[in-house]
Amino acid sequence: MAKTIGKTTPARKNDAPAPKKKRPNPFQFFQQVRQEARKVTWTTRQETIVSTIMVLIMAVLAALFFFAVDSGISYAITAILRLGA
Repeated sequence: MAKTIGKTTPARKNDAPAPKKKRPNPFQFFQQVRQEARKVTWTTRQETIVSTIMVLIMAVLAALFFFAVDSGISYAITAILRLGA
């Protein structure tokens, strides 16, 4: 592997600090916030209710699954430990 001696990397234009952006005054800020909020596609009440119900159902199913797995492992460990006694 050859060594390079005395070479430096050229300076890049991106090394300069970025200029500071002008901050809008509070009135302009809230105006921009309202404009962005109008662009958002909000869900309907029906979509929100259906999504909430689906999340609750999935949470119950996950709880039941983990309860079953935990019970099965507990039963298996108890059975194995009874063999040694």
